[in-house]
Amino acid sequence: MLEERDLYFHKLKLTFEIALKLRGGPSLVFAHSMGNNVFRYFLEWLKLEIAPKHYIQWLDKHIHAYFAVGAPLLGSTESVRATLSGTTSGLPITEGTARLMFNSFAASLWLLPFSKYCKADNVYWKHFFEGKAHINRQQCDEMEYSSDNSGWPTTLVTIEVPTVRGTDAYPSIMDITEDITSNMECGKPTLLSFSAREVSDGTLFKTMLDYDPQSKALIHQLEKYYQGDPVLNPLTPWERPPIKNVFCIYGIDTKTEVGYYFAPSGKPYPDNWIITDVIYEFEQSLLSRQVSLIFISKVQLLISVKYQMSMFPHVFFCELVFLDECLFDYNLTCFI
Repeated sequence: MLEERDLYFHKLKLTFEIALKLRGGPSLVFAHSMGNNVFRYFLEWLKLEIAPKHYIQWLDKHIHAYFAVGAPLLGSTESVRATLSGTTSGLPITEGTARLMFNSFAASLWLLPFSKYCKADNVYWKHFFEGKAHINRQQCDEMEYSSDNSGWPTTLVTIEVPTVRGTDAYPSIMDITEDITSNMECGKPTLLSFSAREVSDGTLFKTMLDYDPQSKALIHQLEKYYQGDPVLNPLTPWERPPIKNVFCIYGIDTKTEVGYYFAPSGKPYPDNWIITDVIYEFEQSLLSRQVSLIFISKVQLLISVKYQMSMFPHVFFCELVFLDECLFDYNLTCFI
């Protein structure tokens, strides 16, 4: 959409080339949060725009270093929270209004969490041999099905399904006792759990079609703008950018939300879901709002560390980077 509407990536490429001519040297790229997703897309677009051998040459010539600040390399769990119940981010609005606003942005799903074991198709060859009309399917390896939670610390989303389907599920779900499955007893709702893969491939929203009016629009956005994107399905793991110097910068010692429990609120859309529990990751443990600390095994931690290292070999992971005089040696061209 950015390229079709605004020629955004053509203009960004031109910006790098003009900076090189004016300053005589390569640029530094700083990208924060979702800006890293935009820069990743630019790199994939550039790979299709110019010949493969010229692609590496162009990067070596125009970009000296890439600073990824708070990059959502596997997506962000908070995007699920914003999609289903709303996140105000300090704005003087209700969570329902925040949900409506968030879901009206086509780019919101760009932050959905996804599995580290499921990669996208080889888009480069599809572009030439199949044209642009294709779906970027996820190709998952055996680890996705033999391990738990798609490489995440815990189940990403657990939803208490209402006892009825369709529009009758809200606002009067407490007054209706019809069972929705044959194994339900006493009209009790069913708990459904979803991994990161099942969030990013649309399984979560397809399951919720009968219970939430927003799901149909979310599925449409997901299939058209992400799975159907001619350049990249962004809801797939990154490969290390072929840039000489890459710095990943993150904050530390902060509780990070990694899982949610949702239940019907008994109110009409957009306030029809409430969060009943949040799972945090903090200091090598899982912390719930309702339960005490749960220790994460050393095996999980080793897998996590090995994944970070294998994902971006020869990449510096920093708490803080002091730039000082180095900024004067290169062009500060792009802050995304």
